[in-house]
Amino acid sequence: FWPLFDVDHWGWRLNATVPVVMSFRLLYKGAILKDPEDQDVRSMSRSSSPSELLYGPLQLTIIMSYTGLTKFMTKSGIIIMGAFVGDWLAALIGVHYGKHKFTVPLGGQKSIEGSFGCVLGTMAGISFYSYMVGMEIEEWKTLFTYGVISAVVEGTAWREWDNAFLAAAMEFSAKRLPGLMS
Repeated sequence: FWPLFDVDHWGWRLNATVPVVMSFRLLYKGAILKDPEDQDVRSMSRSSSPSELLYGPLQLTIIMSYTGLTKFMTKSGIIIMGAFVGDWLAALIGVHYGKHKFTVPLGGQKSIEGSFGCVLGTMAGISFYSYMVGMEIEEWKTLFTYGVISAVVEGTAWREWDNAFLAAAMEFSAKRLPGLMS
Protein backbone atom coordinates (compact mmCIF):
# COMPACT_ATOMS: atom_id res chain seq x y z
CA PHE A 1 0.00 0.00 0.00
CA TRP A 2 3.02 2.36 0.08
CA PRO A 3 2.46 3.62 -3.46
CA LEU A 4 -0.91 4.94 -2.26
CA PHE A 5 0.82 7.57 -0.08
CA ASP A 6 0.71 11.02 -1.61
CA VAL A 7 4.12 12.58 -1.04
CA ASP A 8 2.66 16.01 -1.76
CA HIS A 9 0.63 15.78 1.47
CA TRP A 10 2.23 15.91 4.94
CA GLY A 11 0.55 12.61 5.91
CA TRP A 12 3.32 10.48 4.42
CA ARG A 13 5.50 11.49 7.37
CA LEU A 14 3.27 9.42 9.64
CA ASN A 15 5.19 6.36 8.40
CA ALA A 16 7.88 7.24 10.96
CA THR A 17 5.50 7.41 13.93
CA VAL A 18 6.04 3.86 15.17
CA PRO A 19 9.86 3.95 15.00
CA VAL A 20 9.95 7.37 16.72
CA VAL A 21 7.69 6.13 19.54
CA MET A 22 9.75 2.94 19.86
CA SER A 23 12.95 5.00 20.07
CA PHE A 24 11.60 6.87 23.09
CA ARG A 25 10.34 3.63 24.61
CA LEU A 26 13.72 1.91 24.21
CA LEU A 27 15.54 4.94 25.58
CA TYR A 28 13.25 5.00 28.63
CA LYS A 29 13.51 1.25 29.29
CA GLY A 30 17.25 1.02 28.66
CA ALA A 31 18.47 4.21 30.37
CA ILE A 32 15.86 5.05 33.02
CA LEU A 33 13.73 2.02 33.97
CA LYS A 34 16.60 -0.52 33.73
CA ASP A 35 14.41 -3.54 34.61
CA PRO A 36 16.08 -6.79 33.47
CA GLU A 37 12.72 -8.58 33.75
CA ASP A 38 10.97 -6.18 31.37
CA GLN A 39 9.45 -7.96 28.37
CA ASP A 40 11.26 -5.70 25.85
CA VAL A 41 14.60 -6.29 27.58
CA ARG A 42 14.05 -10.05 27.61
CA SER A 43 13.02 -10.19 23.95
CA MET A 44 15.45 -7.66 22.42
CA SER A 45 18.67 -8.29 24.34
CA ARG A 46 21.02 -11.24 24.30
CA SER A 47 22.17 -10.89 27.91
CA SER A 48 19.02 -9.55 29.65
CA SER A 49 20.85 -6.28 30.20
CA PRO A 50 18.60 -3.23 29.79
CA SER A 51 21.53 -1.19 28.45
CA GLU A 52 21.60 -3.45 25.37
CA LEU A 53 18.38 -1.73 24.23
CA LEU A 54 20.46 1.42 23.78
CA TYR A 55 22.60 -0.16 21.07
CA GLY A 56 21.15 -2.34 18.30
CA PRO A 57 17.41 -1.90 18.90
CA LEU A 58 17.61 1.86 19.53
CA GLN A 59 19.96 2.39 16.58
CA LEU A 60 17.57 0.47 14.34
CA THR A 61 14.53 2.52 15.35
CA ILE A 62 16.46 5.78 14.91
CA ILE A 63 17.65 4.64 11.47
CA MET A 64 14.10 3.61 10.58
CA SER A 65 12.89 7.08 11.62
CA TYR A 66 15.63 8.79 9.60
CA THR A 67 14.96 6.59 6.57
CA GLY A 68 11.21 7.06 6.84
CA LEU A 69 11.50 10.84 7.01
CA THR A 70 14.35 11.52 4.58
CA LYS A 71 14.43 8.53 2.22
CA PHE A 72 10.73 7.68 1.95
CA MET A 73 10.09 5.55 -1.16
CA THR A 74 13.57 6.16 -2.58
CA LYS A 75 16.06 3.63 -3.85
CA SER A 76 18.57 4.45 -1.10
CA GLY A 77 15.87 4.01 1.57
CA ILE A 78 14.98 0.63 0.13
CA ILE A 79 18.64 -0.43 0.08
CA ILE A 80 19.21 0.67 3.69
CA MET A 81 16.12 -1.12 5.00
CA GLY A 82 16.76 -4.17 2.81
CA ALA A 83 20.19 -4.54 4.41
CA PHE A 84 18.51 -4.85 7.81
CA VAL A 85 16.61 -7.88 6.55
CA GLY A 86 20.06 -9.33 5.81
CA ASP A 87 21.34 -8.30 9.24
CA TRP A 88 18.39 -10.07 10.89
CA LEU A 89 18.81 -13.20 8.77
CA ALA A 90 22.55 -13.29 9.51
CA ALA A 91 21.86 -13.37 13.24
CA LEU A 92 19.13 -15.99 12.89
CA ILE A 93 21.15 -18.33 10.69
CA GLY A 94 24.42 -17.70 12.51
CA VAL A 95 22.99 -18.56 15.92
CA HIS A 96 21.09 -21.67 14.83
CA TYR A 97 23.16 -23.07 11.96
CA GLY A 98 26.56 -21.36 12.17
CA LYS A 99 29.20 -24.08 12.29
CA HIS A 100 32.15 -22.35 10.58
CA LYS A 101 33.04 -19.57 13.03
CA PHE A 102 35.51 -16.74 12.65
CA THR A 103 36.41 -13.88 14.95
CA VAL A 104 36.75 -10.28 13.88
CA PRO A 105 38.58 -7.78 16.12
CA LEU A 106 35.97 -5.54 17.79
CA GLY A 107 33.23 -7.35 15.89
CA GLY A 108 33.06 -10.55 17.90
CA GLN A 109 32.38 -14.05 16.68
CA LYS A 110 30.60 -14.53 13.36
CA SER A 111 29.89 -17.48 11.09
CA ILE A 112 30.24 -18.07 7.37
CA GLU A 113 26.67 -19.39 7.32
CA GLY A 114 25.42 -16.16 8.92
CA SER A 115 27.34 -14.12 6.36
CA PHE A 116 25.69 -16.06 3.51
CA GLY A 117 22.35 -15.43 5.21
CA CYS A 118 23.16 -11.73 5.27
CA VAL A 119 23.86 -11.71 1.52
CA LEU A 120 20.64 -13.58 0.70
CA GLY A 121 18.55 -11.59 3.18
CA THR A 122 19.79 -8.29 1.80
CA MET A 123 19.03 -9.39 -1.76
CA ALA A 124 15.55 -10.55 -0.72
CA GLY A 125 14.89 -7.44 1.40
CA ILE A 126 15.81 -5.02 -1.37
CA SER A 127 13.74 -7.00 -3.88
CA PHE A 128 10.72 -7.16 -1.56
CA TYR A 129 10.77 -3.47 -0.64
CA SER A 130 11.29 -2.48 -4.28
CA TYR A 131 8.27 -4.54 -5.26
CA MET A 132 6.18 -3.10 -2.40
CA VAL A 133 6.79 0.51 -3.43
CA GLY A 134 6.37 -0.22 -7.12
CA MET A 135 10.01 0.31 -8.15
CA GLU A 136 11.93 -1.79 -10.61
CA ILE A 137 13.82 -4.63 -8.92
CA GLU A 138 17.58 -4.44 -9.43
CA GLU A 139 19.28 -7.09 -11.54
CA TRP A 140 20.80 -9.98 -9.61
CA LYS A 141 24.44 -8.80 -9.96
CA THR A 142 23.60 -5.47 -8.33
CA LEU A 143 21.56 -7.18 -5.61
CA PHE A 144 24.41 -9.61 -4.97
CA THR A 145 26.90 -6.73 -4.72
CA TYR A 146 24.70 -4.96 -2.16
CA GLY A 147 24.42 -8.26 -0.29
CA VAL A 148 28.18 -8.74 -0.18
CA ILE A 149 28.72 -5.16 1.00
CA SER A 150 26.10 -5.69 3.70
CA ALA A 151 27.70 -8.97 4.85
CA VAL A 152 31.20 -7.48 4.98
CA VAL A 153 30.03 -4.46 7.00
CA GLU A 154 27.84 -6.55 9.30
CA GLY A 155 30.67 -9.01 9.86
CA THR A 156 33.40 -6.48 10.57
CA ALA A 157 31.67 -3.56 12.31
CA TRP A 158 32.04 -2.90 16.02
CA ARG A 159 29.69 -5.23 17.85
CA GLU A 160 27.31 -2.62 19.29
CA TRP A 161 27.49 -0.24 16.34
CA ASP A 162 26.87 -2.57 13.41
CA ASN A 163 23.45 -1.05 12.64
CA ALA A 164 24.86 2.46 12.36
CA PHE A 165 27.80 1.30 10.21
CA LEU A 166 25.48 -0.81 8.07
CA ALA A 167 23.11 2.09 7.37
CA ALA A 168 25.98 4.45 6.54
CA ALA A 169 27.68 1.92 4.26
CA MET A 170 24.48 1.08 2.43
CA GLU A 171 23.59 4.75 1.92
CA PHE A 172 27.11 5.38 0.58
CA SER A 173 26.81 2.31 -1.67
CA ALA A 174 23.39 3.35 -2.94
CA LYS A 175 24.93 6.60 -4.17
CA ARG A 176 28.13 5.11 -5.63
CA LEU A 177 27.30 1.61 -6.84
CA PRO A 178 24.90 2.39 -9.71
CA GLY A 179 27.65 4.30 -11.56
CA LEU A 180 30.13 1.48 -11.01
CA MET A 181 27.78 -1.26 -12.17
CA SER A 182 26.85 0.34 -15.50
